[in-house]
Amino acid sequence: MKKLESGRSMVEMLGVLAIIGVLSVGGIAGYSLSMRRHRANGVADTVAKYALVAYGHCQQKLLNSDVTGTGSCKAANITTFANAGIGSLPAGVATTNGIVLKDITSNSTTGVDTVNIDVTFTDEKLCQALASITGGTCSSKKVTVSIKQN
Repeated sequence: MKKLESGRSMVEMLGVLAIIGVLSVGGIAGYSLSMRRHRANGVADTVAKYALVAYGHCQQKLLNSDVTGTGSCKAANITTFANAGIGSLPAGVATTNGIVLKDITSNSTTGVDTVNIDVTFTDEKLCQALASITGGTCSSKKVTVSIKQN
């Protein structure tokens, strides 16, 4: 007399669980990387807004003859421009001098000005994520972001 099999063996079930576990670990790692990239893009957006406001502020100073060149247009930090609609600092950025205008350089041949901004982080991984987006380097939880203005 033949005996009919019904169901799956324990080894098959353990194999399926192992595959599901491996896929879950990969998915969680990918999700956390994606969220870090999303936060870094938010920081990059805030830095770009700050650069635009700082550049406009510098141009106004130049028009009013308050300064002699773009290199002397340094501002203290993002709180100087808090009323410009930039908003609060993103999570992971240092609250004290987190985003600071480093300098503005001019290229007389192309007519393009570059706004250089230092961003200081409390989160090393977020610093590295922003550095990879902007092409900079993260050293001591700080990245210098350069944004070109016409």
